[in-house]
Amino acid sequence: MMEVDEALDELEEWQLVGDAYYSRRQLYSLDWAGGGGGGSGGAFNLAFMRIFPAAAGGPVAALRDDTKLVLYVGAASRPDIQILTAAGASLARVLWEPRARVLAAGWLSDETLLVVDDEAQVHMFNVRGERLLPRFSLGTEVEEAGVETATIYRDGLAVLTPEGHLWAIPDVHEPRLQRLADPAPGLAAGGATGSAVSCMAVVPPALSPSGALEVIVAVEDTVKVVDANEALPTPVFEGPILRMAVSPCGKYVAGYAQDAIIHVWTSDLSDVVTHVGLSETEVDIVDSLGADAVPDTLPDQLAWCGSDGVLLFWEGVGTLLVTLEGSWRWWSMGGGGPVAFVTEVDGVRVLTSEAHLLLRRVPPAAVRVLEMGSTAPGALLYDARRLFDAQDARATGELLDIVRSGELAGAVDDCLAASAAELDTLKQAALLKAACYGRAFQALAAGGGSSNGGGGHDGFASADTGGSVTFCGIACDARRRAYEVARRLRVLNALRDPAVAMPLTMLQLAADGLPAVVSRLVGRRHYLLAMRICQALGLSADQVLVRWACDKVSSAAASLPDEELLEALQAKLAGQWGVQYAAVAAHAASQGRQRLAALLLDHERCAAEQVPLLLELGEDERALSKAVESGDSDLVFRVVHAMWRRLERSTATAMAVGGTTRPGSVAGASQERFWQAVARKPAALAFFAKYYRQQDPQLLLELYEAMGQQEAAAELHLQAALEAAAGGGAEAGVQRQLAAARDAYSRATDTQTGKDHKWEAASVQGLAKLREHQLELQSSSRREGFVGLSLADTIKQCLRLGLKDPAAKLAREFKMPDRQFLLLSAGVLAAAHDWPALQHMAGRIDRKSGLGMEHFIAAARAHGAPPEVLRWFIDRMTGDNALQRKAQFYSELGMPAQARLLLEQAEAQGAGGAGGVLGTLRGAMGGTVGSLVSRMQQQSSGGAIR
Repeated sequence: MMEVDEALDELEEWQLVGDAYYSRRQLYSLDWAGGGGGGSGGAFNLAFMRIFPAAAGGPVAALRDDTKLVLYVGAASRPDIQILTAAGASLARVLWEPRARVLAAGWLSDETLLVVDDEAQVHMFNVRGERLLPRFSLGTEVEEAGVETATIYRDGLAVLTPEGHLWAIPDVHEPRLQRLADPAPGLAAGGATGSAVSCMAVVPPALSPSGALEVIVAVEDTVKVVDANEALPTPVFEGPILRMAVSPCGKYVAGYAQDAIIHVWTSDLSDVVTHVGLSETEVDIVDSLGADAVPDTLPDQLAWCGSDGVLLFWEGVGTLLVTLEGSWRWWSMGGGGPVAFVTEVDGVRVLTSEAHLLLRRVPPAAVRVLEMGSTAPGALLYDARRLFDAQDARATGELLDIVRSGELAGAVDDCLAASAAELDTLKQAALLKAACYGRAFQALAAGGGSSNGGGGHDGFASADTGGSVTFCGIACDARRRAYEVARRLRVLNALRDPAVAMPLTMLQLAADGLPAVVSRLVGRRHYLLAMRICQALGLSADQVLVRWACDKVSSAAASLPDEELLEALQAKLAGQWGVQYAAVAAHAASQGRQRLAALLLDHERCAAEQVPLLLELGEDERALSKAVESGDSDLVFRVVHAMWRRLERSTATAMAVGGTTRPGSVAGASQERFWQAVARKPAALAFFAKYYRQQDPQLLLELYEAMGQQEAAAELHLQAALEAAAGGGAEAGVQRQLAAARDAYSRATDTQTGKDHKWEAASVQGLAKLREHQLELQSSSRREGFVGLSLADTIKQCLRLGLKDPAAKLAREFKMPDRQFLLLSAGVLAAAHDWPALQHMAGRIDRKSGLGMEHFIAAARAHGAPPEVLRWFIDRMTGDNALQRKAQFYSELGMPAQARLLLEQAEAQGAGGAGGVLGTLRGAMGGTVGSLVSRMQQQSSGGAIR
């Protein structure tokens, strides 16, 4: 061991491996208080236990190894699962009820314990040992075949059956079983078992190049990459590979071959990064551990130390570290017994029977500052600060030397990065003081650069030319670097406290994210610490309060009144604007406290969260009121729809047991309450009507009739009649709907004006009568096409077919004016180009009818009458200003000569007042006639016509 600094505590040691230092630090001295794993008494003996630690400073799951014989000590021999903190304190105990054997266990990223048994059943528990979801199966095929190997990663799991088939669940929170390609299809088809697969490692979707789940499988002497579509061969033929692991960054794959060679490949297994034969390490194992030779057995475990190296463990021998550069070092983890590894993003945590250790590569900044004899600027700045604290005048000289060298900024960065990587609180404070000390003098070093390497090479801090820095994923100004580091170090120190036992490093905190850490604290019921972290780092504490409130409801005695419990909750939640009371209310309802849930919902501000739960609680009218108040149309419709569906179910239940829907019955009372509730909310009624007008008009009709809205009911009947008629429905049904519409209009009265709807009733009655006549016409004429026409079109159709008497009868019965009937007749004759008949009709027209030749001219022109026919009608125009009107029509027909003659006649008849008459004509007529009138007016006033 190399002594790094005289102030370093005895819990950490550094070892030089190749060109890099690796440190081994004791995090906790373990006193497995929740033991009972076998052996004598209640001691927790790893030799008789199976240990499943969680990453990111998570908890530890432990259960008795049923493959080993232990002394029976009563309940201690039960296969229960113990959940402990990283410091060995008991968190919970899962009473293992199934008879099946636990095949594999592991932790998800949210500290959910996943357990797979040998019956292909998957169980999920939280950190408090509570079952989260009902167990689910890996499928019938896997149940029948059995499970040979199961691998659990941060989001899901993959299993291998004895037949060599691979199955996976990429996300256990949405458990959809996925069949992967067979790694050795030829062997599987030939009846071979999964023994052809010697080991496998999972590449999570977040790390795989394809973005999908991949499984790297060692098959005989080669390695394949398997996904849902195919099993791709790789250039690796150094097998059989007996142990394999993927680095946390997903860039490397490590494997231990049968010939005792440790290989490291790139993630696609196309390139070899390094390979070390176990025999090459024999000298080091003799020097470091005093062993006679390297072990000749398979390593018990293989795990990554961050993404910097690979650890291999042999029980009773020691641990071999192989770096990516091809260097190695044997370590003793103490105790000589079994250990458990859990890989982290920047190292590996090691659990032994005596201690919890962290093995990791020392960041370059920490080496530059803390290495004995270092002359790097960071080390000089650190020494200068210590001299300053000792009131030694040499401090100023050393600091000025750094300033003159232009490397003060880099020295400050190195001290900050070293403090961020440090786990000892005293060392953290000393390094932060050194950084602040140098920061105070940076104004003297204007234009100075960074030190050789600087903090930017460590992954802790990277400075840019603009003076800003990205530290642990958070961009901050250079002036805030020390502040940001100090804030997070305070959080990390609080998390590493044995009472909390979440030993995270700065890089692990950055990888996990602060919200995830807070959520895990809440899961362990460290509410106060979670709140303080949120307050210190400016995070929202709403979810902390919500989960505290839910746990408060769960732990409250059943005898505690809801009002008192609400008061206790409000003491903490009041004034917190982001708290979702609906979430707490939903939890209260799940615990059987419906009244408390209703009381909590009164404080919920978001209607979209409030209304659905009110519906679940049966508070339909309150839900409807809240939805209408919110102005959310979708929410209003959702409530009304849910209310009606509930009414349908209750009515169906009542009818099934012999009930009725008559007034006074249970079903009838439910319907009446529904109608009344909807009627009081016009917005709700409008949405209900809009939806059910298309989906179930009969239901909407019942609503209108129950509410006394006869006009709306009549409109619905009329719409139904028209739709039935348009769709070719039976006439009896159409007439029935029309009769219902007529009756509804007869009963309807406008609530605001008091006006009745007798006119509408008469119109509907007329429509029904018209349809009856149309059916008679179709029958008598043996012609289709009458039904559905308007009255005018029906009469026109009769006239076209020569049915003059039925047409006249219809006109009389429906009191059509004579003038309109004559116009229809003229239009029919003109459309038929029956000009003689049209002329005959015009010649017999009576002045009292209100028709003139202009109407016949218009009908003839509309249907393309020849000029001679039009002249016949024009010449027979009589009455006032007949000449002028004739002139206008001739002008419009393109006959200017006739128009001029008529105007001259009009002038002669109107002598003495011709100027006024012609002026009027010119203003009233345009085109050729207008110009003629102008010339005539000039002549009458003495001008010459040219």
